[in-house]
Amino acid sequence: MEQFMTIGEFSDRCGVSPKRLRNYAATGLLPPVGTDPDNGYRYYASGQLGDARLIDALRRAGLPLAGIADLLRDRTPERLDAWAVELHEQSERKHLALASARDLLGPGVGPARRPSAERKKSMHLNSVVRSERGPTREDNEDAVLATDRLVAVADGVGGLAAGELASALATALVAATFTGASPEELEAAVRAANWAIRDRGSAESPTQAMATTLCAAGILDDSTVVVVNVGDCRAYLLHDGALRQLTEDHTLAAQMVRAGELRLDEVADHPHRHVLTRVLGVEPDVAVDRMTVPIVPGDRLLLTSDGLTDPLSPDEIEDLMTPLGPIEETLDSLIERALTQGAEDDTSAILCEVYA
Repeated sequence: MEQFMTIGEFSDRCGVSPKRLRNYAATGLLPPVGTDPDNGYRYYASGQLGDARLIDALRRAGLPLAGIADLLRDRTPERLDAWAVELHEQSERKHLALASARDLLGPGVGPARRPSAERKKSMHLNSVVRSERGPTREDNEDAVLATDRLVAVADGVGGLAAGELASALATALVAATFTGASPEELEAAVRAANWAIRDRGSAESPTQAMATTLCAAGILDDSTVVVVNVGDCRAYLLHDGALRQLTEDHTLAAQMVRAGELRLDEVADHPHRHVLTRVLGVEPDVAVDRMTVPIVPGDRLLLTSDGLTDPLSPDEIEDLMTPLGPIEETLDSLIERALTQGAEDDTSAILCEVYA
């Protein structure tokens, strides 16, 4: 089983300074395997020691960071010889890609919203929202968004600066770009949010190194719902009296469960249960989970931060949701049960009922 280390422990083992490791992480060369949302600590795995030494040797040899990334994908000596030829073409491609990204984030750019009269008949969402500051928190770093076609929950990483700003940026950018035209549109909005948060946090300011998790669900014009997720916020669908978790947590503990290294009943007591393997705002690009599911009137969607899912088991959530009472009362029951059972983090949730 791999050993997980803090950046200081990892630095001692590989001989690369923490400052350089942070630089390699920021450029995507050597990202940590997880980030603790409570204190911002980054964790590395023992299997990354060799890559750390290789990257540092190439950097000290004067190879540009982009060239090192190519070499890590194609680890042959010939790649070093070919680098001088490829440098000019690669630089041009990156400048074009960056210009395109900036254009996409500019005002007035992006797919135009169709007037409501031109929209196809589709499903809509009737939503109720609650967001409670955690008892050990100075500020509520969660952000929530609810319209009749789009809902989202973002949980700012509390150990980093301006977690509340990162979560607010994520939900605002998703809201500004989603039109319901395609599943790819919502995923692209999340990637744009990652770019914008990282760009904002990279400046020398109090917001440096800010990050957030995000889960969003949007109704498409074909009466399906697209769900995207980065981090450990969750989405559930209640259909025909059965509750289904639509998202997977991006934490070290959940990763170990999927790899068969940890039992599900051991997660609650595992020291790395809250260490995130994916967040928005830290790396240049981020893997976004995306799925599309059919919906019918009467279905219910629940989006929540980990402040609710930590103290409540999936069975408890299902028990509280299956009596189909008013959604306001159901959401109040969920939040109050989570608070009663010792929720420590900010607790945010959106409960939606689908209607035609």
